[in-house]
Amino acid sequence: MDDAFSREVTLRSLLKSKGYDFDHENQYWVREWITNGGQEKVLEVALKTEDGEWNKLMMTTGGKVFYAEAIGGGVE
Repeated sequence: MDDAFSREVTLRSLLKSKGYDFDHENQYWVREWITNGGQEKVLEVALKTEDGEWNKLMMTTGGKVFYAEAIGGGVE
């Protein structure tokens, strides 16, 4: 098995195990965080860039990004 393909399969399994779901429309992995007694929601997004690197974003449900971090080849 190709190393890049193996890493991709491992990463997808890790994301699923951490509660992420793949959003086909937006082409990223996402999980929802609910805070303040259920009154606020934020999205944690793992996004693979065109150059094969991964970024983690925190955004509102309306799509406003308030935190971004380049995480390289894997998701923590």
